[in-house]
Amino acid sequence: MSFVDLPPELLDIIFQPLANASLAALAKSCSSFTDVANRRLYRHLSLSSHTHNLSAVRTLAERPYLSSLVHSFAISLNDADVVLHGYYVMLAKVLQDMPELMSLELLISPEASWILEKATSTPYPRLQHFTTSFMLDGNVAAFLLRTPQLLSLQISSTFSSSDIVEIPSTAIPKLASYTGPASLLPTLFHSRPLTSLHLSGDLSLADIEHLAQGSRASSESVATRSDDNGCELGKPRVEVLSAVTSTPPVIVLEALAKACPSLVCLRVMTTCAFWEAPDLTFYTKIANTLTSLRQLSAFELSGMHWESRPKPITSVTHDGPIVEKEWISPPVTPRVVEEDLQHQAYDAEFAESFLEWAY
Repeated sequence: MSFVDLPPELLDIIFQPLANASLAALAKSCSSFTDVANRRLYRHLSLSSHTHNLSAVRTLAERPYLSSLVHSFAISLNDADVVLHGYYVMLAKVLQDMPELMSLELLISPEASWILEKATSTPYPRLQHFTTSFMLDGNVAAFLLRTPQLLSLQISSTFSSSDIVEIPSTAIPKLASYTGPASLLPTLFHSRPLTSLHLSGDLSLADIEHLAQGSRASSESVATRSDDNGCELGKPRVEVLSAVTSTPPVIVLEALAKACPSLVCLRVMTTCAFWEAPDLTFYTKIANTLTSLRQLSAFELSGMHWESRPKPITSVTHDGPIVEKEWISPPVTPRVVEEDLQHQAYDAEFAESFLEWAY
C-alpha cells in the first residue's frame, strides 16, 4: 500500500505535528492529501491584525466548504484597524457556514452584532464557548437560541439598559460559566446551572438578591430536567465568583454567603470609601462570614489574599467530627515600635526590629 492510499484517519495522525506552513504546502502537493491537510489547517483559526491573517475571511467566504471544517474561530479587531462594511458582510457569511463550531470569539466593533443575524438561521449544536464584544441585544439573544450545548458565555462589560433583551428560559440550558455585567444576572441566571460568575460593573445588593432568587428558582426547575442522555441535571450552585462592588465589604460578603453557600473561590474588589482605617472588628466580621462558607478554599479582598487554617477544636455531630476553618487576614496596618531601636542592647530579628504588624 502506498502512502497516498492510507486511510484518512491515519493521515490525520501523521499530519498532526506539522506546522500550518507545512500543511499548506502539503495541501498543494498532492490532491490525495488536500482534504486531510485542509481539515487540520482550518480546524482552529485565530485571526487578528497582529498576525496579519485577516484576509483569511475572504478565503473562507469564497470557499464555503473550508468554513465547514472550522471547529474554533477567533477574530480580534482593534480601533486602529480600518474595517469596511463589506468585510463584515463576508464575516457574516463565513459564520453562517460554520455549523461545526465548538468555540467562537468575536472581538470586533460592538456595533456590528448584526453579523449574527444570518447566523441565527444556522444551528450550532456543538458550540460550547462564546466570547463577544457585543451587548446582549436582539441579535445575540437570537443567536443563543441556536446553541443548546453552550457552557460558557462572555459578553461586553459595557451595556445600555434600553438595548438589553430577555432570553427565553429554554435557551442555553447548560450554561455553567458567565462573564459580563452583574446587572444581567436576572436575565441569565434563571433555570441555568451556573457555577462560575465573573462579574463586571458594580455588584449591588439588589443583584445579589436576584442571584439568591435565581438559585432557588433554578434549583426547583433544574432538578426535574434531564440532559440528552436521560440523566438528571444537577442543581445549580455557584462555586466561583469574582466581582467589583461599591457596597461595604462586610455587607456584601454577608449577602453573598446567604445567596451562594457553596462558594469555593471568592474574589471581591471594593471601591467603597473608608473614612476610617479598618479595625479589628471589621476583619473579625469578615472572618466570621468566611467561616460560614464551609466549602470556601480561596478568598481575596481588593488584592489581599486571606489564608485559612483548621480550628484547634472540632465540632462533633452524629456523623462524626467536623474540622472547621478559621480565616486570617493579611497584615495590613504597620505600627512602628515605640522603643528607640538605636539604644536596644539585645539582638532582634529583622522583622521585629522595624515593624510589628497588626490587623
